Order: sequence, then C-alpha cells, then structure tokens
Amino acid sequence: MQLEFKNIEAAVQENLITPEQAKKLWLFWQQQQENTPQFRFSHVLYYFGGLLAISAVTLFVTNAWGQLRGVPLFILSSLFFILGLLLTHSFLSKKLQIPAGILAVFSLAVVPLAVYNIQIWLGWLPDQNYQYADFHYLVNWYWVPMEVITLMIGVGMLYYYRFPFLQFPIAVLLWYLSMDLLSLLFHLNDFSHRTLFSIIFGLLVLAIAIYLDFKQDDKLPDYAYWLYITGVIIFWGGLTCQNVTNELGQLFYALINVVMIFVGVFLNRRVFTIFGVLGVFSYLGHLAFSLFASSLAFPVALVFLGLLIIVAATQWVKMERKLRSFLAPYLPAKILAKWTVRD
Repeated sequence: MQLEFKNIEAAVQENLITPEQAKKLWLFWQQQQENTPQFRFSHVLYYFGGLLAISAVTLFVTNAWGQLRGVPLFILSSLFFILGLLLTHSFLSKKLQIPAGILAVFSLAVVPLAVYNIQIWLGWLPDQNYQYADFHYLVNWYWVPMEVITLMIGVGMLYYYRFPFLQFPIAVLLWYLSMDLLSLLFHLNDFSHRTLFSIIFGLLVLAIAIYLDFKQDDKLPDYAYWLYITGVIIFWGGLTCQNVTNELGQLFYALINVVMIFVGVFLNRRVFTIFGVLGVFSYLGHLAFSLFASSLAFPVALVFLGLLIIVAATQWVKMERKLRSFLAPYLPAKILAKWTVRD
C-alpha cells in the first residue's frame, strides 16, 4: 500500500491520533522509506542518471572507441571503475543507499570493457572482426573470459555491499555466459534454440526470485525485486521472439501472458502484469489485423469481453476474502499481507 499524508490526516480527523503525532509519524515513515525505490523525483533522477552512465559504458560504446583499443581504453575504464567505487563509498557515508547501489552497478558495468581491452592488449583477438559494441548483440565464445571475470567481481561486490540492484547485472551476465557457453560447447547457434534457452533461463531466475520472496525476512532488503524484473524480461523476451506461425501457438502465447497477469497480482509484482498485458494486447493486435482483419464483429466482441471482465471483477471482490482464508495455511504471512482485502 502506498501511504500518503492524506491517509494520516484522515486518522487525525477520526481522532485516532493528534496532529502532532501525525507529523512525527509522517516524518518517521519518510525517513524509513528513503532507501526504498519509489516514484519520487529524487529517485527518478538517481536511476535516470545512473542508467545514462551505465549505458554510456555498455550499450553506447561505439566503434569510435576502437581508436583507443588496448592500453588507453583499459586505463580509461579502470579510472571509471575506481570513480564509481569512490562515489559509492561517498554516498554510503551519507547513508544514501540507492545512489550508492547504482554507482556500484556502474563500476561493475565497466569491468567487461576493461577485460576486453586486456585481451586486445595481450593480442588475444576475436576470430572475427568484432568490436566491443557487439558484446550485447552477438553470441560468441570470445566474450566468455569477460563474463567470467565480471561475474566473479560482481559476486564479490554483492557479498561486500549487499545492494539488491547488483543482482540485475549479475543475472544478465549469467544469461550472456550461458548463451555463449551453449554456442561454444554444443554449437547451437540457431535463433530458435536461443529463444527457447532464454525462456528456460528466465524461468530459473524467476524460481529463485519466488523462493527469496517467500523465505526472506521482511527486515532485509528486497533481494527478489531485481531478479523478478530480470527473469520476466528474459522469459517474456524469449517467449515473444519464438517464431510461432500457427494459431494454436499464438493462443497458447496469449494464455501464458494471461497467467502472468494473475501471477503479478498474486505476488504483488507489477512487472509480471505489465509484460502480461503487453503480450495479451500483442495477441489481440494479431487477431485484429490478421485473422479478423475483415470482420466487423471482432471489435464488438472485444467490447463485450471487456465489459464481462469488469462484471467478473466486481464478483472477485466478494470472493477475495474467502480465497485468502483458504490459502492462509499454505502461504507465508508476508505474501498474504500484500493482498488488499476489503470488508
């Protein structure tokens, strides 16, 4: 539940607490939530600036950087790494956990670039004319040393700093590494194999996230948060990129996305619902502009389907408490507490 000051003011109006207690309670709650990611202006700026810096040393490393390949670019990337760690410790000293975590991820994001230039420096060149910019797009055994070293450093940083955000690049790197090893060991370079593997790997990440969500103490940082996001992106991306040509397969894809919507509500994790809705509307777009492109009845059917869902939702409100009571013996209290049940 997102608590706002008007909620506390309502308690004052009901004479449950005094205005002075309301101010102290609001101030205390604000301080408690300062290091929890929220849709605040400062937090948006933290992540926006961090993503800009991280993208600059990962996705946007253009071929122009090739002029510095080797020792110069290794030195530059090492300086970036040190700068990120210095800023991390500076923010930690000020008890600013979110920007500290973002800067730690920035330092980790620079490591593959540093290792790449060590390989160039030592004369260990790729078998094809690859540039660093290809690291995020092409599957090749040449990236394996970069991934292994970065993972080792990332695990060490996660153990030392305990920033949940570090799990995001670590999970992505594990995905990259597994794809490159798959290509190296089994010579499976077909795109369909890669998408299928992404589905399996995404499910594995989600299984770990769900385990942490159920077992982790609420007093600890939310280590499942970034694993959910990473797992859903990898799983849904692989699922969506499957080359499905028959209508039964398309319907199955839509049903999986419907399940994702319900899973998102059940776990109170919006990332499932967001991608599930995108998948469902993708399927409806396929029906509207392909299978039923000449049908006048299809839009009308969608209207009534939408109205039916609204009516069903009103009935769900009545059933929610019964379902919660039924599941209470089988679910952790922290999961049940996420459900909003009305009298």
